[in-house]
Amino acid sequence: MFRQYVLTVLWLMLSAGVQINAHASADLPVTDGLVLWLDGADAVHMTLDAQHRVSRWHDKSGQSNDVSLDDPAAASLPLRVENALNGHSVLRFNGASAFTGQAIRTAKGSVTVFVVSRRLPDQAGGKAWQRLFSSRPQLADNDNVAPNFGLSVQQTGAYAPTVAFLETTNVPIGPFAVARNVVGTSEILRGDIAEVLVYDRLLASQAERQQVSDYLSKKWSVTLPQPSTAWTRTGPLGPTPERTNANLPLSDQANAGKWVLDTRLSDEFNGNAIDATRWHVNNATGTDSLGRKPALFLPENAKVANGNLNISFRKQTLPEKYVRLGYKDYSSAMVRTIERGLYGYYETRAKPMNSAGSSAFWLAWTGLPDNATEIDIFEIGGKTLNGKFDVMYNMNAHVWATPQSDEHLSDGSTWIAPWRLANTFHVYGFDWRADTLRWYVDGVLVREAKNTHWFFPMQIVFDSEAMWDWFGVVDDADLPSTFRVDYVKVWTQRP
Repeated sequence: MFRQYVLTVLWLMLSAGVQINAHASADLPVTDGLVLWLDGADAVHMTLDAQHRVSRWHDKSGQSNDVSLDDPAAASLPLRVENALNGHSVLRFNGASAFTGQAIRTAKGSVTVFVVSRRLPDQAGGKAWQRLFSSRPQLADNDNVAPNFGLSVQQTGAYAPTVAFLETTNVPIGPFAVARNVVGTSEILRGDIAEVLVYDRLLASQAERQQVSDYLSKKWSVTLPQPSTAWTRTGPLGPTPERTNANLPLSDQANAGKWVLDTRLSDEFNGNAIDATRWHVNNATGTDSLGRKPALFLPENAKVANGNLNISFRKQTLPEKYVRLGYKDYSSAMVRTIERGLYGYYETRAKPMNSAGSSAFWLAWTGLPDNATEIDIFEIGGKTLNGKFDVMYNMNAHVWATPQSDEHLSDGSTWIAPWRLANTFHVYGFDWRADTLRWYVDGVLVREAKNTHWFFPMQIVFDSEAMWDWFGVVDDADLPSTFRVDYVKVWTQRP
């Protein structure tokens, strides 16, 4: 395993995995944001002596972040070894010397690091936690204490060609070191490094990650697991797009998607009552859901006023007939569109309620018992007892039944926001396509997943539920609380 202070995502891919077939186009890594590129296969970007010892490893990114030998007088210097891995050369380190570089970025921000390395049996030994890459903007005893970060190899024995991956946020980059700690002379690598890629950002999509992975796999014949079917952002959003056209998705103001507004499913809630031709409000009749116990869905908790759809969660004495069913002391509401939508872009501007009553924006298909699906664009606990849910943007996609099985399938994850979600309005978007599901916050992609089951038209749902087992029991002092929706807009793509 690799050790670092906040390793939000880490791949350690050994020979037990499955070889990925690289795409023909994966001849280069992603170059946007690339600030350090050290390539063992490229002798042109090395300063070598007659014995193939390397004193300087030159940066191919164009940013001039070269690394220099830490100790030219060391007994053993890094060597360029030709035809060592998949027909390419690598740099070989023997635990005595390595490379250091100057700071790449002094301001805190995001960073993504890939390192291809291995250790042969005759290179085994040395101290544990040998470094592959280390960044230490401050002198401290532990380079895994923020804002320091690093990638290390725990084992001292041989290991197969491996891609180590680190993604983290809120850190500077440097001064840094390759194959050693930034300070001190311990924990210098015994092994080979083939390539180092450092980005001063998070990779923006699963496609970008796949491009880098395919490039490294093809070049170095590195054994990788099957690619992940989903990606979730870690850290802040970064720059957010400016709204210049209210009639287009915030994430696509240039209209590259050729979007057309679907007026059937869109509503700006500018009247003084819910539009009954557009929305159904659950009223405990027919096949309506009664709510999540103990909170009962009541239509009076859903109102349009001040340009918003307002869904309230409140303390309330309920009729005895519902108490007998397990509903007691609390009420909330659910509204859902009468029409159904399929592929398109779904966007709302909303402010979650400031209590542990949930605020949810989701899509539901309940028309066929053997094809029951659901997509949760968000489920938010705005104010919870321990506070950890207050910043959690929860996304999911469910399959409750298929013609082949009634097994519940769930594919979800959480983006951690740098703010309390209930503090103010934000724009939340969802791009639903036949092959891909994408979630957006303020026009920035926060999750992407492969569409494997969600191929049926669904209703749009806004509701609040008592999710005691998840967000905890609501504090009565926070009630009544209101989930406010400024608008919902849906766009489809022109052929």
